[in-house]
Amino acid sequence: MDFNLVVIGSGLSSLSFIDSYLEKKAKIDVISPDLNKIASKEFIQNSHLYIDKNLPPQMKYNLGKIKNYFFFNKFIVEKNTNVMGSLEFGGLSNYWGLQIDKSILGDFNCLSKKNNKKLQNCFFETVNKLNLLGSFNISKKSYSNDFKVDTSFDGLIKKEKIGQFKITKPILAISHKKLKKKKNSLNSNKINLNKIKENVNKINAKNYYKRFLKKKNIRFHNYYVKKIYLEKNKVKLICSNKNHEKIFYAKKVVFGCGTLVTTKLIMDSLKIKKEVKVKEHPRMLSLFFSKYNIENYMEFMPSQMQIRNDQLGRSFLADFRPGNKFIIDAALKIYKFLFPFKFLLYFLKNYMIFSNILLDSRYSNVFMKLGKNSKTYIYSKNKKTTSILNSVHKKILKLLKNENLILPLYKNFFSGHGSAYHYFGTIPIAAKKQKLAVNDFCQLKNFKNVYIIDGSVFDFKINKYPLGAIMANARRIAKEI
Repeated sequence: MDFNLVVIGSGLSSLSFIDSYLEKKAKIDVISPDLNKIASKEFIQNSHLYIDKNLPPQMKYNLGKIKNYFFFNKFIVEKNTNVMGSLEFGGLSNYWGLQIDKSILGDFNCLSKKNNKKLQNCFFETVNKLNLLGSFNISKKSYSNDFKVDTSFDGLIKKEKIGQFKITKPILAISHKKLKKKKNSLNSNKINLNKIKENVNKINAKNYYKRFLKKKNIRFHNYYVKKIYLEKNKVKLICSNKNHEKIFYAKKVVFGCGTLVTTKLIMDSLKIKKEVKVKEHPRMLSLFFSKYNIENYMEFMPSQMQIRNDQLGRSFLADFRPGNKFIIDAALKIYKFLFPFKFLLYFLKNYMIFSNILLDSRYSNVFMKLGKNSKTYIYSKNKKTTSILNSVHKKILKLLKNENLILPLYKNFFSGHGSAYHYFGTIPIAAKKQKLAVNDFCQLKNFKNVYIIDGSVFDFKINKYPLGAIMANARRIAKEI
């Protein structure tokens, strides 16, 4: 089958691209498998070999998708690595806290000034279109659709800065009608997160498609891509659905299938045998105990506050969310010995604060390398990341204690190399001496008919929750094609 333009993947980067591209009144073809429906007998018999046991609890309803994600892409995850897989049919989705980082300036010096400005405009356009919760200023453009935080967090946020730390609220990937500005109003007109309907208001691929793309001119092809052949004038895509193979030809191909799959397919096509470093934000989960009762009625409350240090080379972020039944139930599944204390944990949940501490991507420790028979090995190397995470934790703990917010009790959990959810930076922009690279318009080096719109093209050193930036960049590229 021959097409003018094909998008691979239907995660949020792909849908953002499609949304923007269809403004030209074009039509579009998307190759995106329903991974729950195309499993083979071979997969069912061998699935346990391709899945990591430490999957995050957010994926508990999507286990079939994750197993299939590893199986069909022939990813072999080594024991010392904890790569998480895929929620949607592209790459990773924004499940952990539904956050978007508003640090849109620091990580994009790889772009020309003109394209950097376009990216900022597309970020504003994305947040504004989706009516996301939060507030920020970019290049004299301001956005406000703010939300309330619990009073225990509010006092710290008002300080904005303590020593080297910035104190701020994130943008939430939760949609809500914009608030009308009222004179002399402070918190009175801010949105109460406890009144949000999570399944309706959160911005995931399913909800994005329902709101903006359901009746648009899109054809979905239920296949996964096994192999690609790059040529100057067209791209050949070998695709499969169970035992049915199909070949697609496209003049232009847009890769939005997530960093791991995109990188694998292109490495295979370019015959790159050397290992490729996958950038990530090494992560540690911390539990603190609040001195105050924090009311939380959402199933999974997003982060309400961030403490961050944005100095390049030493950049880190700690976010904070109140405890709830969802997190406790996940902990009970992992730590069986806690089950007798289930009632007590439920009783104490409103005094729990959970935090992700995320490091700069320079501490990344995940690698990919092609093996035989199209298998791709994902692994880590010996690296003492925990000592760095613990040193950051001590600073955060001291700050919270000085602000009289917590009791001197805590529990840390390092979930392993690769457990940070965001993978990126494998096919960077403007790396002149590098074979695996793209230009300012995210066109693959030497192949102007191949575009990459997922996280593969950026190194997010400051931006610890890069979903918003990736979606904005996808919109930017759609306007250029």
